[in-house]
Amino acid sequence: MTQTPDQATPRVLVGVDGSDDGLRATRYAAGRALRKDIDLWLVHALDDGVVAGGWGVIYDPTVLEQAGKAAITQAVEVAVQRGLPRERIHSDVLVGHPAVIMEELSQRAESVVVGRRAASGLERMFVGSTSTSLAATAACPVIVISSASTPGPATTHERIGVAIGSGKSDKGLRWGCQEAARRDTVLEIIHVAPSQSSSALALVSPPSKSEETQRGRLERELEARADALRRDFPQVKIETTCLIGQPSDLLIGRSADLDLLILTVRPRAITGIALGGAVRAVLAHALCPVGLIR
Repeated sequence: MTQTPDQATPRVLVGVDGSDDGLRATRYAAGRALRKDIDLWLVHALDDGVVAGGWGVIYDPTVLEQAGKAAITQAVEVAVQRGLPRERIHSDVLVGHPAVIMEELSQRAESVVVGRRAASGLERMFVGSTSTSLAATAACPVIVISSASTPGPATTHERIGVAIGSGKSDKGLRWGCQEAARRDTVLEIIHVAPSQSSSALALVSPPSKSEETQRGRLERELEARADALRRDFPQVKIETTCLIGQPSDLLIGRSADLDLLILTVRPRAITGIALGGAVRAVLAHALCPVGLIR
């Protein structure tokens, strides 16, 4: 099944794998395509490792291909039910490693949407390692969702969060502003800094003067960055939040009140290590969809 859209046409790319999270990703991606008035691109990857087998035995890929087509058909119906016209839905069943295929296709996409985790069988094709690998290599933003992050058809907090740390890149902030402007929602810039004290006593003790000084400095810096964005995006209401503590725990807790949490990722040079522990923790436990941008 190949109905690839024209390369010049913008589209939202979604990984379809036959799992509940894959269908949830499709529903979310269809809503995004509607909101941005662009096309949807459904892709199912036949893992060549599964086709070849672990001992060099070549399996007949027909059964896997039929399962892939069935997954695509189901996803198309989900997108149509979401309100997207059939003529704006395109699909491919391709052979290759899912992460590699999605990385290559991301060069022609506005964004990629994938499910976060799944359990068995064909569902493993877009689980965990695929989403984290894509986050570190995709040429466009990646949005990861799951049953925990998106239990219903849509979230309604009307608030997008962008987490920033010590880095000076504004790429995630500007993407967040664009998303907030299109959705007519509040943008919350969240600065998370590790606590200067790591002792167990610090968890129950009042903030020290040094931490209060650190918070004041960070809040001033955060407001300066927010003011620059307010000038460029006057239509967006921008708020700031400064948090000091364990970054992953604080962001996971904050995600309960967001429609989308955007993180800027910095891929590591060591092969096989795509994302840091804090980002992986947020991906595993966030209570809203997580947007990842390099």
